[in-house]
Amino acid sequence: MTVFHKVNRSGKAKVLSPDEQDLIKSHLPEKYRLIAEILYWSAGRISEVLSIRVRNLVASTGMVLLERKTTKTKSTRAVYLPPKLMDSLVRRASGLRLRPSDFLFFNQSPTQVTDQFIRPLSSQSFDKELRRVCDWNGLSGISSHSFRRTQLTELYRDGWSLREIQHISGHRSLQSLQEYLDIDKEKVVDKFRQRMEVGS
Repeated sequence: MTVFHKVNRSGKAKVLSPDEQDLIKSHLPEKYRLIAEILYWSAGRISEVLSIRVRNLVASTGMVLLERKTTKTKSTRAVYLPPKLMDSLVRRASGLRLRPSDFLFFNQSPTQVTDQFIRPLSSQSFDKELRRVCDWNGLSGISSHSFRRTQLTELYRDGWSLREIQHISGHRSLQSLQEYLDIDKEKVVDKFRQRMEVGS
């Protein structure tokens, strides 16, 4: 259960400005900063990102695989990560001597576990850290979902088609994707008004 309160009337997580993104990431400890960056660049859900295992990092192609059993749509998604972020993730796995089956982000040190299964970091742990940073900096309406919604909205504003964005987001339908994006309705009305003026 998330510890955040959404501020808009539709109950959606806030879309972050570039300054807000930089502020949050600069105050998060490294492990949580890496999670935030994956959330943004993969446009993934927190459950998907925290379920990433070392074997899901394909450094040769710069891709991370979100396995079908961890995704909401039950289909595997392959998403590209920036080289610098991928390098940081590979270094993390190597430095901690994680095995291919180990979770990249976990609740405890592998050396303290008696069996071979390492539990992934809980979403509550990430939410708590994100909440601490947001409260300290006077930010509200932000949750782990904000990073996903921000990336998809930015793609839309940059001119990507809904079909292209759907390939990144993994939404089952275009309708659900449209409802997800932060679209300025006033700008839509203005554009339509301009179109009518040109045609009249």
